[in-house]
Formats: sequence, C-alpha cells, structure tokens
Amino acid sequence: MSDGPPGTEALVVHPPSYEISDAAEIADRVFGVSGSVTELSSERDQNFRIDTDEGDAYVLKISSPADDAATLDLQTEALRHVYRTDPDLPVMEIVPTVDGSAWTSVTDDDGVRNFVRMFTHVPGRIVSEETLDEDALYEYGEVVARLGNALRGFFHPNADYDILWDLQHAASLRSLLDSVTDGERRRLAERVLDRFDDRVEPVFDSLRAQVIHNDLTLDNVLLDEHDRVSGIVDFGDLTHTALVNDLVMALASVMYRHQNPIEAAEEVIRGYVSVTPLEDEEARLLADLVATRLLQWGVIVAWRVDEHPEKTGHTVAGVDDAWRLLRVLDETGLDVVGRRLRTAALSSNVPYQRIETAELKSRRRRVLGQSPLSYDDPIHFVGGEGVWLFDSAGRRYLDAYNNVQVVGHGNPAVAEAIGGQARTLATNTRYLHEAPVTLAERLLATMPDELDRVMFVNSGSEANDVAWRLATAATGDSGALVSEHAYHGITDVTSMQSPEIWPDGFDPNHVETVQPPLEAPHGGTTSDTGPVESTAQAIQSLENRGIGTAAFVFDSLFTSDGIHPPDEARLEEMVHRVRTAGGLVVADEVQAGHARSGSNLWGFQGTDVVPDIVTMGKPMGNGHPIAAVVTRSDVASALYDETGFFSTFGGNPVSCASALAVLDEIEDRNLLSHVTDVGGYLNDGLQELAAEYELVGAVRQQGLMVGVELVRDRETREPASRETTAVVNELRRRRVLVGSTGKDGNVLKIRPPLVFERTHADHLLEALNDVLSEQCS
Repeated sequence: MSDGPPGTEALVVHPPSYEISDAAEIADRVFGVSGSVTELSSERDQNFRIDTDEGDAYVLKISSPADDAATLDLQTEALRHVYRTDPDLPVMEIVPTVDGSAWTSVTDDDGVRNFVRMFTHVPGRIVSEETLDEDALYEYGEVVARLGNALRGFFHPNADYDILWDLQHAASLRSLLDSVTDGERRRLAERVLDRFDDRVEPVFDSLRAQVIHNDLTLDNVLLDEHDRVSGIVDFGDLTHTALVNDLVMALASVMYRHQNPIEAAEEVIRGYVSVTPLEDEEARLLADLVATRLLQWGVIVAWRVDEHPEKTGHTVAGVDDAWRLLRVLDETGLDVVGRRLRTAALSSNVPYQRIETAELKSRRRRVLGQSPLSYDDPIHFVGGEGVWLFDSAGRRYLDAYNNVQVVGHGNPAVAEAIGGQARTLATNTRYLHEAPVTLAERLLATMPDELDRVMFVNSGSEANDVAWRLATAATGDSGALVSEHAYHGITDVTSMQSPEIWPDGFDPNHVETVQPPLEAPHGGTTSDTGPVESTAQAIQSLENRGIGTAAFVFDSLFTSDGIHPPDEARLEEMVHRVRTAGGLVVADEVQAGHARSGSNLWGFQGTDVVPDIVTMGKPMGNGHPIAAVVTRSDVASALYDETGFFSTFGGNPVSCASALAVLDEIEDRNLLSHVTDVGGYLNDGLQELAAEYELVGAVRQQGLMVGVELVRDRETREPASRETTAVVNELRRRRVLVGSTGKDGNVLKIRPPLVFERTHADHLLEALNDVLSEQCS
C-alpha cells in the first residue's frame, strides 16, 4: 500500500467525528452562539449549521487534523483581505471566539486536537449544472474572476499549501495510475498526462500566479432562487498557484454534467474574461488544464477506492461522468476543444453577442442586403491564429487567401501594440505625436531616395484616391491608364480605375486600359497588341479626346489581371512612354507590398522602376485600418502646400502603432527570406501538380503571391472558369481557403499570411491534389 505522492496527506487523514451535541456545546461555550444544530456534508472537516432563535445562522467548522495553525492563519487572513478589497463578494465572515480570537482548539475523547472556527452562514443552494442558463454561467465566471482579483496582492508566508488538487502537482498523478484498473481509462489518463508533460509542464511556472481559492466548483459556490451567486464557501484548498486554476476548476465543474459542455464552458469563460482577460498562454492551455483537472478527480478517486476506501466520501459521486466527459473531449480532440475555449477567452471583450449561424445569415441579409459572401457555403468565423481560422463549431481552416493579416491572424505583437496605444491615447495628427512621425520615417527608409513625403489615410481606396488627386494636380491632365482587369478601390475615382468591377458597357471617357507587361499575350486578353504598344495606343487615344495622361496606376504584381509578375523590360518601357507623355507613375502596393514578393518589401522594387507615388493599405496594420501615400515633395506641393494634408483618422496613434508592429514583425521574424523560401517550396509543389493535371495551364509566383491558371485546353488556353469555381469551393469543403482572380475568374489566387510554413504548404498541396484529381477524373 502506497501513501501516495506529496500533497495526498490531507486527502487521507480521517475527519473529526464530533456529535451534534458536542457541536452545540462548543458553539455555546467557545463562541457564545446557541441554537438548533444540523450537520453539513464535508470531505475533510466537520461542519455544523447553527440556527439561533433570533433568526441568524452560523457555520461551526471543526478542522481536519491535517490543518495546522499556519494553514488556519492563511485562510483567515485571506478572508480578511477579500473583505477589504471586494466587500460585495458573498464570502462567509469570521465570527470570533468569546475572547476575540479567530479560532481556538478542542480535544475529542481520544485526545485528538482539532482547531475550531465559526463563520456567518451564507445563503444559497448547490445546483445541478445542467439547469444553469447562459446568464447564470456568465455570472459564475465573473464571480470566479472577482475572487481572484480580490486575492491579488495577498501575501502570506504559509501560502505554499501542498495539496494534490493543485494542478501544479499533476505530474504526480502518474504514481497513482496503478489504481486505474480499467484499460481504456488508463490509456486515456496516460494520453492526458503526456500532453500535460509536453504542453503545460514546461510553461506552468511562467503563468500568472498568486494565492487562489483553488476549489471554486459549484459545490462551493452557492446560488439563489434566480441561479445567481449568493455565497462562496470552503477556503480549505487555498494555496499559491497559477491564477488560471480557479477558472479551470469552475469549467470542469460546469462541463462534466452539462448537456452542452463546451458551450457552457464558453459562457463561463466569457464571464471570467469580462473581469480578468486571460493571457495568451493561459488561453492556449485551457483545454489541457480542464482535461487534467478531470483526470485528477478520476485518478485520485480510483486511488482512494483502492487504498483508502474509507476516505472516498462525496468525491466518488459523479466521477464516472467526469471520465465520460474526459473521453468525449479526447475523442473530439483537445486541440479542437482548445481552439473553441481560446476563442471564447480572446473574443469575449467585444460589444456583441455570439449568434447561431443560421440566424446570423438571416439577420445579415436583412440589414446588409446582398453584400457578397465568400464560397457557395459561407463560413461563420469566430477566431483566428497564425495561418488558421476557426469557425463557430471549432473547426479550423487553413487560410491561404487573406493577405490583410500579413503577419498572421491574432498576431500578439500587433494586438498588444493596438491595445497598449488605445489605452494610452487615440487622437489625430493635428497634435504632435511620435507614432506617425516614426512610422513615416521608417516607411521612407524602405523607399527610393526620391520619395520623401508620407500622407496617412485609412484604406487603400483612399490612398489611391489621394494619389489620383496628386497626379491630376501635378500634371494638369485627367487621363488614367490602368491594366485590363485592374482593381484599385471603391471610391468614385478609384472604381472608375477598376475594370474588374465595371458593369457591362461601362467605359469611363478618361480611362484607358493597357495589357499587363508580359512576355506574351495572356489568356483572355482583349487584343494581340503587346503591352508597350497598347500603352502607346492608350496614350494617343487620351490625347485624341483632348485628355492628357495624368497617371499610369498599376498593381506591382498585376494581381487582379491574374497574378502576373511583370516582365521588367516591358514595364520599364511602358513607364517611359507614360513619362514622355507627361504622366506620373503610381505603384499600388496594397496587394503586392509588405514583403509579399519575398525579394523586396515592395513589389515595384523587383524592377528598376521608381514610381512617383506609392500607395499601400490592407496589410499595413494587419487588419487595423491604416493606409498611406508615399511621394515626392514636389508632387505633394502641387496640391497640399497651402492647406496641408489632414485626415481625421489617418495617421492616428493607434493605427500607426499597429503599422509599426507589422514592420517590426517583418524584420524581427526575417519574413522576406522566409517568404522566398516557402514561396519557392510551394511553387515547386504546384509545378508538380501542373505536370500531372492538364487542367493546370500555368503557375505564376512571386514570393507568397501565387496564381494557378486553370484551362480547358493548354493550346487555346480556353479559361476553365466553372472548374475554377468548383475547385475553390471543394477546397473550402476541405477547410482550405483560396480565392480566384483574373478577367475570366480562372486563376486560383493563393496569398496566405506571410507566416505560412512548409508544413502548411504541404497541407494545401495535398488538398489541391485531391480536388484536381476529382475534377480531372
């Protein structure tokens, strides 16, 4: 027979065994309280309720012999600290002895000495978890967090109370596993402990730690008739350990009997983080900690039944339900469960309520109209991390499409920069502030020396709009050249420069389209004229209509035309023709910039072209709205020297903080080299698929901007538009996200966050291979 690992002593010591008459005598003699006495259930101590004739109620607690004076002093001072810091928390109050002490001791007939205390009785009842609604679960989480806050800053020299229920001792459970005789449960236990050893143990000591209650289950949190918290009892497991343990205890308590355990846990988490936001590491480990807590219960009960059957007590009740829940979590996948819990933790401080997907679609249609959604089967996303997005059911999707989150979804550095600045100051550029100046200096340091002025706005559309105003003011002309299927924005000006969204028959008089600068005409081109010739013709057409050329606006990778990294010589000649005609050159880096190409921070830097104006947007703040126009002082002077340039939100400190954090991430994580490496690896895999499947007409790639052109005939290059739509939606069904682009919509657009790894590329290639195999069969 084993005595068990450290921390088990308190679990096996026999509780006191006083009679009700003894309790009545002690209460009267020691505390001066008399009344009717009722014994209450308890695992380690003996508790008696005393109801006086005056209508007051008290609890007499005769402590386990395992508790010494130091432990009682810890608990007493902790309660006093809670009274001072959050007097509205419904904790029991200390009733002093007749001589004013917080406790005393009594001796039973066998000469065993026990400490004895008295507290006010807190009202309420223990409830069944499955009866609690969302509001009750939310408030439960709030109260758990409030108690943690109330104990923050509390110190006691005896706070290192050693008990196996503390999750920091979870590794010790291995020494008790021989008592788990059921083979399935034993294997399950070993899997959970293996994950604990791998994921939790190495970082446990780095988690926020303080004195916590450590047993805030629904056995120790009492509720009133409306299922609202009315009392918190039993501070017997109080110890110094990870703060998140209190939340974990609450989650495990709620989940093991609830009909919808994960949904119930999400509500408790939302309530908790409304008071105390979780740190990233705490949120990441929630599922593993909950599983370990459930395992603690199961293993300790098995050990007690095996070696100390007289000490099983009330802990046996419900333990089979705990094992069943643990098995369900294991079968679902702790990673899947963890994503849902983490999403609840990180998205709860938002001013909206989660809505069921079907209802959300209906409500969206009612207020947003036919605003387009991606994919035939739209997805309800609730969270993201790195290259992954998570839907409302906790399923994860590989994001190989969203270039906005250039340094990854939920990037901690960017989020911290935004939150830190938002809590400090959010104002505008009519006041002096370091953030816009620092950001402008850093952007200019990446540009050709000729470009020396920055103007901040809020979106790529605004940036391109401002660029056009600069070009027309500087040149005195009003004609625009754009590529055949370009997209440059949604304002009145930029939509006219975006053939991709032109309605049928729409042909702005001041806009001419030109071919992308390719080595040969691409599939779907409107003519056989080369790009340089088409530029010359476009300039002449504008002049024939009495409209001079103000600017040639181009996306540096010609993304909307089908992703065409330009032929350098042809692009340079096109630029020469434009400048000879008196026009300016605008490089739209909204899609191609911020290290997307891998070789350079900006797409135009892959050529010898030096633009007169550079615009940037989308990825600049990793999802936070910020954009910029970079140009020469003489160009800016043509429009803004007298008035200056001002945008209310453009260049505000919060947006600039996000953009600075993005630049830091690109530099600190060496993403330029990373993009070149992973982009090349992905391209190699795609070229192999192109060699195998006739449907693939071409693969065009620059860094992590990749276009896979699908054709029905490689000779004629007939676009496989319908097949492309099918491939995109089949990949979505396999939880891999890509888009489509090009005039005929037959180019798969692959542009993942730049933190995309080779393993993610393998995942994408495998899914695409499966889909192409089906399409070509």
